[in-house]
Amino acid sequence: KEDSEPPTPYTHTHLHPCHEIQQQDTMADKDLAAECVKKNMSDTEALWSSRADVYEYGSAANPEMAPIPVLVHPPTLHQSGPTRVVPFDIDDYLEIDGQCTSPNLMASFLRVEVGTNLGTKAIASSQAFYVIRGTGVTSGEHGTITWSEGDLFVVPVTEGELTHSCVSDDKFGGAAIYWVHDQPLMDYIGAKPNVKKFEPTLYKKQDLLKSVEEIRHMPMEDGSERNRVGVLLGNKACKQTKTLTHV
Repeated sequence: KEDSEPPTPYTHTHLHPCHEIQQQDTMADKDLAAECVKKNMSDTEALWSSRADVYEYGSAANPEMAPIPVLVHPPTLHQSGPTRVVPFDIDDYLEIDGQCTSPNLMASFLRVEVGTNLGTKAIASSQAFYVIRGTGVTSGEHGTITWSEGDLFVVPVTEGELTHSCVSDDKFGGAAIYWVHDQPLMDYIGAKPNVKKFEPTLYKKQDLLKSVEEIRHMPMEDGSERNRVGVLLGNKACKQTKTLTHV
């Protein structure tokens, strides 16, 4: 009939041979990628496992470590010679890589001849300087202070150098300072400190002696005499530990 609808044409859909090849290649690539990932995971696990040690409890509960020897760092080291740092380095005894006086601290003498400067720097969370002899000035990013025999000062994280200058010394022609910091500890744990845990703090000799004198005349709670008169240095930022610095 003329007004009847035309017949629906029959269609047949199939992939072109090229499309079938591309699909097969994609599946093969996925399989290959999966195998590579699996192999990499296996290699990684084998590598990680190769680093593991397992000990019998009794043999490792109290491991044998290199003892800290009793050695002398005599004052003659800072009584003569040029301006310099005199490290008390015993890392060979302790079997530790890097300079250290103990596993967590480094101690040194500083000799600063009159009229000269000495720069010090440590990647440390805290540094302490005790003036053994002489008068002078220390300056750096935290500011500038003057010091004399018997003074002590501590500084937190310090990015740059501290510069120590000797103004006078009547005994050996140069100031002597005892310098201690915790860079060996930072090196051991693989850390670089970047947060100040306390502020730079100065302890003047006259203030320390005044505190000792006050304690000398301070009565005991039970009325007995004191068998010792001494002080421990604390920091307002370390109220809980009552220590010089946070470490």
